Amino acid sequence: MADNEEERNRHLDRETLLYAVQRRITCERTGRALDVDSAVMVTAIKDGRRTATVLTGEAWDEVAEHVRAKLAEIGATVKVIDGRQLT
Repeated sequence: MADNEEERNRHLDRETLLYAVQRRITCERTGRALDVDSAVMVTAIKDGRRTATVLTGEAWDEVAEHVRAKLAEIGATVKVIDGRQLT
């Protein structure tokens, strides 16, 4: 399946994103259909709680800076799985 740790993590990230895309189907911001190759899953983590959002890559590009700043402001961390970087 994977020759090294990096490949293994990329495979797991892609499977996680695929699952999220299959469950969500459309972008939470634009309403457009999601494609695992261009979708982005953003997970906010604070005090052990996680909240995930799935967007098109274009929608994430539009809001990324603002979202990252807001999450940093409240002391949350962000994990981003970007399908555009997994292909």
